[in-house]
Amino acid sequence: MLLENRYKVPKTQWSKWLPPSQDVFNVVYGVMIENQRIFQHPKAVPLDPEHWKTTAWNAAWIAADAVVGE
Repeated sequence: MLLENRYKVPKTQWSKWLPPSQDVFNVVYGVMIENQRIFQHPKAVPLDPEHWKTTAWNAAWIAADAVVGE
């Protein structure tokens, strides 16, 4: 059973991931998009929201691809 594609990952990729990878993508992206400051050095200037969105997306994708057992 596929999980909800909350962040509109392209359907071709979403269907390639098993539920554990889908869950990891949803969790990592959701946490990162809402908490830029916890992923940056305390003295860093926050990124523009669109730039941060890309960073969070890429990190979530890499994490989903790295899930073992697929």
